[in-house]
Amino acid sequence: MTSKKLQIFFLDNMIWFINLVLVVLFVAIEPGLLTPKNLISMIYSVSMLGLLVLAQAIVLISGNFDLSVGAIAGIAMTVVAVVHEFGMPGTPWWVLLIMMLLVGTGIGLYNGFFVAVLKINPFLQTLGTYTFFYGLMLIIGKRTLFKLPKALIIPGGARFGGSIVPVAVVILIVVSVIVHILLAKTSLGRKIYAVGSNREAARACGISVEKTLIWVFVLSGILSSIGGLLYAGYMNCVTMDLARPDLFLTFAGAIIGGVALDGGRGKVSGIFGGILLLGIMQIGLTILKTPPTWRETMNGIVLIAAILLNTYQTRLKGYVLAKSAT
Repeated sequence: MTSKKLQIFFLDNMIWFINLVLVVLFVAIEPGLLTPKNLISMIYSVSMLGLLVLAQAIVLISGNFDLSVGAIAGIAMTVVAVVHEFGMPGTPWWVLLIMMLLVGTGIGLYNGFFVAVLKINPFLQTLGTYTFFYGLMLIIGKRTLFKLPKALIIPGGARFGGSIVPVAVVILIVVSVIVHILLAKTSLGRKIYAVGSNREAARACGISVEKTLIWVFVLSGILSSIGGLLYAGYMNCVTMDLARPDLFLTFAGAIIGGVALDGGRGKVSGIFGGILLLGIMQIGLTILKTPPTWRETMNGIVLIAAILLNTYQTRLKGYVLAKSAT
């Protein structure tokens, strides 16, 4: 492999080298960290957030962003919990699951229509959705809801048989593979990248920008609702601020994983690396006995680092390619 190829390979996969350095650092501090159980726990701790990162990443690749991913996760599970506890007790779990997915799909369609067709700024549109649905959760839920069917707790809270493997980790991996196939192997994926790279050029090539963006937000809504399912199972309840504190971490995970802020670039292998980094940080902060009051600050540092990394990674790659062309 030539020097240029090595440099490009390093820049394209920088997140994995960063993860390796962090793991080595934390293992040096706590040698007992590197066990299969701890590594799986690390992924499990961010599996529910990982679904929201994937949702955010798809929207970012299209050249937009979605502030409502957490709100969609929360309202989808609030509706399910309220229906199960107060509305129609005894509703089969699979009906509730379909209901959850329909809520996510419907809100995604709503966001997509306003952004793509009515040309509403995605920041304003999804901020409005975020505010409205977190408020609606308080109106219809009123309090933390603990009564959920056991079948809906399993995805986020159970493990396979007597093993150490959580169901949520497998769901995250499977969904990541599906998103990879969608983005890398389908015509819709190619359209999403094209729209994110240059909207007018995509339109000139015959791509329906509006239809593509609607699909983007629908996919974000579906993934967010599945993330809500994992949050509820992980906590064994539905809180009225479900996923709210993790909103900006969804940006951090996607951006530090190589998704371009201005759209058109990003791959699932990098995004998954970004999700793992968030898990490594959670374990690391626990090892260092970081007070809860400092964790928000650390999350802010991660977000700032993600933006800096994303910016300079792009510039360095451009510099390497330009240098090799001369």
